[in-house]
Amino acid sequence: MSSLQFLASLVGTQVLPVVEQSTAFNSSFSLSASQIESANLSSVIAANINTIINFDRSQLANGGPAEDSFYQLLPLSDTSADTSADTLQPGTLLKIQEITDNTPFVIPPNTALSRILYTTTNYNRTVVPAPAFILWPFSPKKFQRAKPGTSQNKTSKAPAVLWAHGTSGFFASHAPSTHRALWYENAAPFTLALAGYAVVGPDYAYLLLSSASAHDALYAMQASLKAFPEYLNEHFVAMGHSQGGGVAWGIAEVLAAKGDDEFKNLAKGYLGSIAGSPTTTDLFSSAHEVVFPWVGIALRGIFPDFELEVEGGIGVSQQLFLSGDEVIREDYDKTWYADAYAKIANAGRKPVKGPLLVIQGTEDQYISYNVTSTTVRDTCEAVLDGDLEYLVVNGTGHVPALDATRQAWLKWIEDRFEGRALEKSGCARTDLESFLPMDRYKIVGNSFPQFAGLPEYSYEVPLGL
Repeated sequence: MSSLQFLASLVGTQVLPVVEQSTAFNSSFSLSASQIESANLSSVIAANINTIINFDRSQLANGGPAEDSFYQLLPLSDTSADTSADTLQPGTLLKIQEITDNTPFVIPPNTALSRILYTTTNYNRTVVPAPAFILWPFSPKKFQRAKPGTSQNKTSKAPAVLWAHGTSGFFASHAPSTHRALWYENAAPFTLALAGYAVVGPDYAYLLLSSASAHDALYAMQASLKAFPEYLNEHFVAMGHSQGGGVAWGIAEVLAAKGDDEFKNLAKGYLGSIAGSPTTTDLFSSAHEVVFPWVGIALRGIFPDFELEVEGGIGVSQQLFLSGDEVIREDYDKTWYADAYAKIANAGRKPVKGPLLVIQGTEDQYISYNVTSTTVRDTCEAVLDGDLEYLVVNGTGHVPALDATRQAWLKWIEDRFEGRALEKSGCARTDLESFLPMDRYKIVGNSFPQFAGLPEYSYEVPLGL
């Protein structure tokens, strides 16, 4: 069709209105004078925090958990055997939103969204509710051959990837299930769904606890299979990044734990884990300026007598602790709590149910390459009885390591579903070098998905379609 014919075909098509889109935030939060004083904030840092919080709140679909009715639960019935407050078990399905209105989200075209509320446990094994999203593909991926003893190619169900996100924040409003782009957008969940996988993405009940969050993720998978038995394949690969990388590694540890049969049914469908830039047992050797404030929030839930003085999210903590201003307490890591937390928090140096693929960029400023390398080495030398491949990406940072290795991890997932042998068995290392010199590449991302869902903003979307 010629350009004139194409233009002619548009004659008579309704022309949508065009309105300039405001760049102001859909939030008016401002720190109070007492908050600024008690936290000893400079006027610049206080203004920065206000801007960040207003931006974060503007990225919430439906106004976030405080305004989205999906997150509201009726009181648990004392008479129901399944949902009694006394008998409630982790992995219980509490609420299903089979068709989530995707209008306020910025998920890719031809993907669909569902959400569930389910029960999980915190580190102290208290049963608590948590949300999860399921991002559905337009067409489930088909495989060339199935793993012996399974029937992936004989079902119309979607193969699943249990996705564990990196730290988005610390409170309900930071949950990926309420974020317009599900927090990680194209870095993983969008890519996976467009490749034909159903992405099960749990929100965590606990921060920076790989073992507890691994339980969160497995309970989410359990509840998702209950919610969508006709759509979701019981075979799955676990994948995560940063905190979620530790969770994916933790899933492999939980499923390998001797004497723990809690997830024996899920284990039958488990095909392996991918841990990208993972938090590991050397937590306090990494980017401590960022990690310690987050740990403080988690400590309050595990050790009730630990005093929590100041709260904040990921962007706020970066302003508070990476801005160059002095930290109020220089000895906040010199406590019994810090040592105890380091022993229980993260993954590594324990047996794993493989195969496990660990991805790490050499220029990661948040999760040190040296720390991950040490944990991988120690795990292989001390406890590993299986397969662990360490994929080192030369010159890449934290999240960009996922972009640089996209071909590799998509192929790795596909191979697991097809039952193919590992290219490298046992403990092995692979180094990935850039095709062109590194100085030619874009190092970090500098954009984010902008909501343009109203008709008057359609001109901002390519072809307005």
